Order: sequence, then C-alpha cells, then structure tokens
Amino acid sequence: MEQHFLSETTQATLLLCGPLVAAKVKDLQPLSLGEFNDLLAALERYGSNLTDLLNSQTADTLLQKLHPEFDTERLRALLQRGFALSLSVEKWAGYGFWVVSRQDERYPPRLKNRLKHLAPALLYGCGEIRLLETGGVAVVGSRDIDEAGITFTRELGEACARERLTVVSGGARGVDQYAMLAAVEAGGSVLGVMADSLARASTAANARDAIREGRLTLFSPYDPEAGFNVGNAMSRNKIIYALADYGVVVSSGYNEGGTWSGALEQIERLKLVPLFVRDGATVPEGNKRLLKQGALPFPVQPWSNLKDELDRLASISSKSPVQQSLL
Repeated sequence: MEQHFLSETTQATLLLCGPLVAAKVKDLQPLSLGEFNDLLAALERYGSNLTDLLNSQTADTLLQKLHPEFDTERLRALLQRGFALSLSVEKWAGYGFWVVSRQDERYPPRLKNRLKHLAPALLYGCGEIRLLETGGVAVVGSRDIDEAGITFTRELGEACARERLTVVSGGARGVDQYAMLAAVEAGGSVLGVMADSLARASTAANARDAIREGRLTLFSPYDPEAGFNVGNAMSRNKIIYALADYGVVVSSGYNEGGTWSGALEQIERLKLVPLFVRDGATVPEGNKRLLKQGALPFPVQPWSNLKDELDRLASISSKSPVQQSLL
C-alpha cells in the first residue's frame, strides 16, 4: 500500500483548497477550483509559484501584488492553517492515505491531460496510485437496479477481470458496487472514485485485502471525511470517464440523476471515451434516450474478447456520418 510524504506544492494546495474536515475547520471557506485556477494564473504572471506562498517573506510580497484582484486577507488566513493541516495529515497517515496536488509529478497525467483546468486540485487516496494510469472500463448506473441489470453488471465486472481491464466506478450503492465487487472477487483491478466518505470506504472489510494486494485503489477529489453532497457526486462523473478507455451505462433514469447528466455531458461536450449503453427490451427509459442521443449499444453476450469488440464498435461509430452528427 502506497503512502507518500506531502510535497511543498501539495502542502500549499491543501492550505488553500482543503476543507481539513479532520481538524474541524469551519469558519473559513477554501478556494473553489475556479478560484484556485485564477490564483495559479496570477502567480505565473508574477513569475512565482505556490511554494512561494509558504515562505512568510515571499508570501507577504506576493499578497501585496495580488491585492485587490484577490481577497488577500482570506488567502492569508487560509495559509495560516498549518496546525489544522498537521492534525489532518496525522489522521490521514493513520488510514494509510496519500495526497497529491495537480502540480505534483505523481498526479496522474491522464487526468491532467484530459480534464486540463477541470482536473481536481487535490486527490486523496488509498492503494496503488499507479492504477489511475491503467485505463479500463468506466461502469456507471443507477443506485436502484433490477435483477437483469444486476446480472449484467456482475458479468461485466467478471469479464473485465478476465481480460485485465480495470473497472473504474464510483463506489455508490447499486451498479457501482456490484461492478467493483464482481471484478475484485474475480481477481481483477478496480479503481473507485468516491464522492464522499473515503475514510469509511477504505476500511471496509471487503476492501482491505484488495487494497493491500494492489488491486483496488479508492480515491477522491474531496476530503476523506466529507459527507455526501449532490454536487460532488455529479461532478466526479467526469473523473470516472477521464480515467477510462470506454464508458458503459448499465441503467439510467431519463432526464434525472447523476448517471444521466454525466453520460449526456460525455456525449454532448467532453467526449472523453466511446460511450456504450446496455440495450434491450427491459432497460430503463434513460438508456433508450441515451442511445437516441448518440451513445453506442453495448455488445451482446457472449463476450469472448470484450476489448476487441468495444474497439471495433467504437471505430465503426467514429466513421459513421450519422453518429458524428449526433456526437
């Protein structure tokens, strides 16, 4: 299991952007991703970087330059949370967590290259960070799922394990958990992108062995002890797709929920991966609508060589004028 020291860049990013829930810091609002991006751009204009903000002398000079473009009193207060950061780091170390910032060398290039300014400023994780670079199959879907959907999801997870395709999912109840558990039990590799409660998920009995074996990595762009937040759950969908080579929607509601909005975002705007959707007479209405929007029907079983079949269908789709107009 990997653990890393915090680089100076990550320390500065945590002070500016981390809520530091473990230290019960409540009175100060960390920078949003947009505010953080603006600050990085301003620092670059002045020939400086984040680590200059950790030195009291250089920080004072920089903060004077940044005023009034930024609320420098707020920045100063955030940077003075050193004790709260040390308390948080101590607790994270007890869980065996690593933390990387977007300016770190260890930050996954795939995430940075694909999402660019939308890539999270921080990643907190448990397990092998290298799994974030393996690609694989993003498996997403509703929390409530019928027996046909459960069977499909489990068989897909097992197929990915057989073909050494990493399953990338969100760790939520329903499709996410069925896919991840099936892949882990079949000896495969799994990457869980958590929207909340990373600390609790990483200590679950069915996760620890796979984490120790280097087959399961759980990580989040949100504080390890953050509670559920609808906005966080929605925004992490793009991270799931960005880390994969293919996307599969097992079950989706129509015009509602994170699965629907995340899939539509892929089809209409981000287009990070070929997006496949489970088809059939009994699939939910959202699945049928996504197919009409331009998603690809997932190949029917048996899946003798799933990767080759997905590549073939994606290639045909990319050459189709009709599909191009939909995308």
